[in-house]
Parts: sequence; C-alpha cells; structure tokens
Amino acid sequence: MSVEYRVEGSGPPFVYVCGIEGTGSLFYKQAADLARDHTVISFPLRGEGRYALPRLVEDFAWVVRDAGRGRATVLGESFGGLLTMAAALEHPELFERMILVNTFPHFAARLKIHAGCALFSLGYPLMKAHRTRAARRLLFGGDVSEDDRRQFRERTRVVPREGYLSRMRIIRDTDLRPRLKEIGVPALVVAGTEDRLLDSVAAAKLMASGLPRARLKLLEGTGHVALLSERVRVREWLAEFDGL
Repeated sequence: MSVEYRVEGSGPPFVYVCGIEGTGSLFYKQAADLARDHTVISFPLRGEGRYALPRLVEDFAWVVRDAGRGRATVLGESFGGLLTMAAALEHPELFERMILVNTFPHFAARLKIHAGCALFSLGYPLMKAHRTRAARRLLFGGDVSEDDRRQFRERTRVVPREGYLSRMRIIRDTDLRPRLKEIGVPALVVAGTEDRLLDSVAAAKLMASGLPRARLKLLEGTGHVALLSERVRVREWLAEFDGL
C-alpha cells in the first residue's frame, strides 16, 4: 500500500488531515508558516472506489510511518477531524497531540446527511455545482479574502465522485461519541462561531467534555473554512497545549 503525500520544511512532524473535498491542498496558508521549523506532511484522501473509515485510518498510519519523522502533531479539519479521532483510537503511538478544527464525532443533522448521500448518488455533477455555488454562504466567513476563496474553488474543482460519496457515507455511518473517553491524546478542539455548514461550537463542546485531555478554543467570527482566515495562525495554537 502507498499513498502520495507532500512534505515541506524540517523539524518536528506536523500532519494535516483534510476535509471531505479530499485534496489535501487547502493547508497552504498555514503550511508555509509552520514549515519554517516543522516537517509539514499533507496527503489526499482516496479518490476512487467505495471504502469505509478503516481504509482511511490505515492510509493515515502508512503516511505517518513512511514519512519516518516519529510521533506527530496532527491537525484534522472537518471530515479530517473525524478521521483523526478514529486514527487516534487505532494508532495512538503515532500521535504527540492533535488539533480538531470545525469537526464532529457524529454528524448531528441526520436528515441532511442522509439526503446528501442519496442526492449525490443520483446526480453528482448537479450537486457538486450546487455545493460550489453555496460555498460563499456556507463555508466562508468575512475573514477569508477573495483570493483565498478563488484558491479554494480552484483547488477543489476536481473531486472524484466515488471517493466523495464514500466519505459522505462514512459521515452518515460513524458515531465516535461512545469512544471519546478512550482517546488519551492531548487535544485542542477548535470551532468557528460563524460556521454555517454545521454546529461546530456544539460539537466542539461535546468533544472537549468527552475527551480526557482536551481544551476548547472558539474562533469568534470565523466560518467553516477556518484555516483560510486572515485571523488564524495555527502556530499560535501550539502553546495552548501547555498543561494538557
């Protein structure tokens, strides 16, 4: 098994686990800063085939081991946070700490995710076009520049259908809430207060109370795609692990 991955910089390993779009390329604003003194590792999620969460967990584990940099700080964004928590349950030896951004252990809007799986299965091109049009309203806060919105559109323009649907089904079928107490990895749980795609604040509070070693951080006025915000600098979050 092999997964193509990207490595930038040198120093302690920092792994980015991307959202449902699966490109692994939306960490560019943060990677450039972190790569000054970290080895920043990012990778795309599988684009082809129907698969379940354990397949992605093993892909993650392979990347971290193959990169050969030791225990990592892992940042999971949105769907990537769900994958990060699942990986921490199966492979805690790969983690130094984790950052969970606008994510969830269980997708609370059940009707929405069931309808999304059904509609994307029937008409993927139409639904993808709708998602692109809705991005301005659902994904971005006012703190994301027009250039970064354009970069988002360009970097997510090609998203293979099968992989996207597999990830939607994973969201539909996964509930990690009963297992949060088993995750001993120190965690910073981050949520934007203006996330219109999901109720990230409620999910973050649930995770922060359920994870044994967690701290909650709210980003006032920030939307779902928080890592493109002009106000966000992941480097500054690392000091917040003190005492965890």
